[in-house]
Amino acid sequence: MMYFCTLYDSNYISKGLALYLSIAKCSSDFTMYVMAMDRKCQEMLNALAFDGMVVECIEEINDPKLDEAKGNRSRAEFCWTCGSYVTHYFLDKYALPDIAYLDSDLMFFNSPQVIFDELKRKKASVGISPHFTKHPLFGKYCVQYVYFKNDKDGRACLQWWKDECLKWCYSRVENGKYGDQKYLDDFANHFSHVCEIENRGTGVAYWNMYDYLFEGGNTYYKDVKWPTVFFHYSGIKVQVKDGILSFYHTMYLTRDIRKTFIEPYAELMKNTFANYLNTPIKEVVITPLDKWNYVLKTVAYCLNKFLPVDWAIAQVMKIKYKESHKPYSEK
Repeated sequence: MMYFCTLYDSNYISKGLALYLSIAKCSSDFTMYVMAMDRKCQEMLNALAFDGMVVECIEEINDPKLDEAKGNRSRAEFCWTCGSYVTHYFLDKYALPDIAYLDSDLMFFNSPQVIFDELKRKKASVGISPHFTKHPLFGKYCVQYVYFKNDKDGRACLQWWKDECLKWCYSRVENGKYGDQKYLDDFANHFSHVCEIENRGTGVAYWNMYDYLFEGGNTYYKDVKWPTVFFHYSGIKVQVKDGILSFYHTMYLTRDIRKTFIEPYAELMKNTFANYLNTPIKEVVITPLDKWNYVLKTVAYCLNKFLPVDWAIAQVMKIKYKESHKPYSEK
């Protein structure tokens, strides 16, 4: 049995349902623990009554530290703060043998059992997934799939992550931190049995997808074949209006990437809206969020084959998100 947890509100419920449905298509041997971030989301999920889904609401948790964080952070920052919190909450309340936190904007293409098997072989207490990018700015690892075993090292690491996020979790680079994410870079410095997931098919996303070839449900990198486990749809905005499902993206899409990942996700979301959210879809549109930005990214993609454009962009991003250093504060 695989145990997962995630969180989302009523505005994000379509992506959360798509996540669940994609896993259910690949495997029936799992339980998904969902922390609804508002009452409306909780009520909608309870009405759907999915098998293998346990739903709770963040508003039912009485914790002064969590309330304080909610009061001094943006909505997105509060959700980031809650990732480690709800993972710890579900692991502890249900006395699970292990658990994996998932971002809700994922779609699985193969069973996540391959990740559990890899971590089991490595005797991991903690499993973290790299960005698999040459120029990481917001951390080597991505809070998209974070695994914890219910043992001494796993619990200690999860408790530390939870405590640190309650103290500081903001959308800026500061004192070696960024949101809830750069804390992952320190896991192995403080705890034992922290293992890096090697499968390159774990977390295919806009920041690494141009480095791969995709065929037959597999991801190829330097002639090594990995099962494509999931795609991370960061940078995809989904909107429904007048029966039109629009996918606004911020990336250059090759024909292969569009066919392999974007079109299947569009079809999954179309079925999610129609079958579970009482919103029939008569048309699906996949379009750039900003056409001029799309043109620039297309040019950058082509030039990068001959010039170190990705390196230059990384340097610009470092300037844009220049790290600040402020005195440490418990608040």
